[in-house]
This record gives sequence, C-alpha cells and structure tokens, in this order.
Amino acid sequence: MNNMLKLKSIFFLVASSALITSCSSDDNTDIEGPSEETTYDLIVNTTNASNTTERDIQITTDKLNSTVKVNVTFTADKSMKRLYISKNVDGTANEPFAFTNQAVDEKKDGSIDLVGDNKKEFTFNIDFDTPSSANGTVTYVLWATTGRGDFRNVSKRNAIGDYDFGTITIKAGNGAVGNGVKSYTQTLLEAPLGDGSSSTFMSIFDGKVYKINQGEEYSALWDFGYYYGLTGKASLASSNNYPTNIIDVPTIGGVTTEELNKVYFGLSSKTIADFDAISTKSDLDFITQPASQRINNLAVGDVIDFVDSYGNKGMIKITALVAGDGNNGQITFDVKVQTTTLTEVNP
Repeated sequence: MNNMLKLKSIFFLVASSALITSCSSDDNTDIEGPSEETTYDLIVNTTNASNTTERDIQITTDKLNSTVKVNVTFTADKSMKRLYISKNVDGTANEPFAFTNQAVDEKKDGSIDLVGDNKKEFTFNIDFDTPSSANGTVTYVLWATTGRGDFRNVSKRNAIGDYDFGTITIKAGNGAVGNGVKSYTQTLLEAPLGDGSSSTFMSIFDGKVYKINQGEEYSALWDFGYYYGLTGKASLASSNNYPTNIIDVPTIGGVTTEELNKVYFGLSSKTIADFDAISTKSDLDFITQPASQRINNLAVGDVIDFVDSYGNKGMIKITALVAGDGNNGQITFDVKVQTTTLTEVNP
C-alpha cells in the first residue's frame, strides 16, 4: 500500500511495535505505515460512503494536550494530489490542521502534498491532537483532492466524490461544542498597492489577512478585499466582484471568476450596541442575504450585515479608517460571524 505523503523527515514512526513497510517508486518516494501502535483506523474509499464505522471515528479520552494515533487510508479511482485536514475546536471555525510531532511537506494553503507514481491509494499514521480543556471536543475532517481545494468546501476537486470525507471526533468530559460564533477584532486591510505587498484580502472563516501577491495559492480562500475608490471612497468588495481595474483577482490567482468566493454586503438596521451584544449563532439568524457584493462610502460607526458563499451570516463594525489609496490607506473593523462545520455545509 502506497503512502503518498512526502516527508521532510521520518523520525516519529520508528518503534519496535510498529509495522513499517518500505519500497520505492520511480521518484524514490518512501512508503511508510500503517502503524500497529493504534487501534483506530479511518478508511475512505469509493465503496464505503455509508459506512460510518470506517469513515466516522469517535474517540473519548482523558488525556488532555496529548495526541492519538490514527491510521488514515484513502483509496480513489482518480489520482490524488493533496490531502486536506480541517480542525475544529469546541465548535469554532474550521482551520487547517497543523502537524506538531510530524514533519511533512505542506502546500502553502496548509494541505499535504501527495507524491509518487501511484497516487490512487495511501495509508499513513497521523498524530491527532486531543482537547486542551477537560470538557472539550476536537473534530477533524479529512479529504483528498485532485488539485488545489478549499478548507471550507470538501467537494472542490474531491478525488473520490463530492462529499466523500472522513471525520475524527475526539472528546474529553462533556465534549463542549461552543456558541457557534467566531469574533475577531481590529482586523486591518491595507489599501491596494501596485507591487502586491499590501494585505488587502481576507478570509472570513479564520479572520486571516492575505497579501495580494499571495494570490496564486491563496485566492480561493479570499472572501473579500478592501479598496479606496475615487467616488465610492472606503469600500469592501467580494473576491468574486472585486474591481478588476484595481486588482484582477482571477488573473493573479490563476482561477476562473466562478471559483472565487462571493460575499454579499448591506448596511445593517442594527446598532453598535446590537453588534456588541451578539453572543450566539442564533443571534445572527435574522440576517437575509443582501443584494450587492460591494459596499461603498464606509465610515467609522457603520454596522454591516453580510452573508458568505457558504451561507454563514455575520456583521462588521467599522472602528477606524484612514482615507486614501496609498501606503497609509487602511480600514479597521470588528467581525462576528457564524461558524459552520464542514459536515453541516456538506451533507
């Protein structure tokens, strides 16, 4: 069985009780795993879509801030290029899983590079983090793609089937799931600079800000960007509808317009006090999708409703603004947005 994970180092699998199989392919890729150190096996293939015993692993533990080993096996008819692993802690937003005990070859978007001649099957033993709190839950979603995917959408270039993925849920104590709202403050988007060095685009699901010149790998993760227009002044625009005369997002990202995320904006009927009071997912259910993917003439104190490509509803509060489209041009805002697990987005 071929392991397609290209390792930078393999110091973590050698143990007297481990079963290690080794062979080579034309590109001298090492083949490692599975390991006998674990009793957990996650299996995802073309024939077991309804087999929750194999695809949905449930683990209860009393070991906090530790790891659990799981043998992960994927089998596909198509050639697999990347392995995506999403991590969700206590029901918060999905984020790429970061390997701590194991060194692997990660792509810039956090996915794992799969290499070798036979990319249609692999097994690998992975250390998954346990909860850090006594009543916590960590949920992992794993899927393989034929190319660049999206950490919020398992169907994008899925190598097996649109919604073929595996889940690993590790619970401690009561297994907390959180309040379903992610909040982050003072997020800064600089006005676009011609050399691409400005941090102009943003991903809602993790609040991360990206530079324009990171578009080739990251543009699929961008939700919206900032610009300062001649008449529209301070403005936010969906990546799908960002002004091409300022930044041509499809070109710098090497993607089609249809692949870019859409976000719909509208001035809210709610006040700053209403924004500050939001504490649960249901507090944002009142929002209906606005009509426009752009919003202009923003000012400090504005409260904005938005809905993203994945149906998540949220609000933005403008807290600071430096007018202009040069080096000093910037906007600062607070965000509160619903968090939706991948298994909720993808049935």
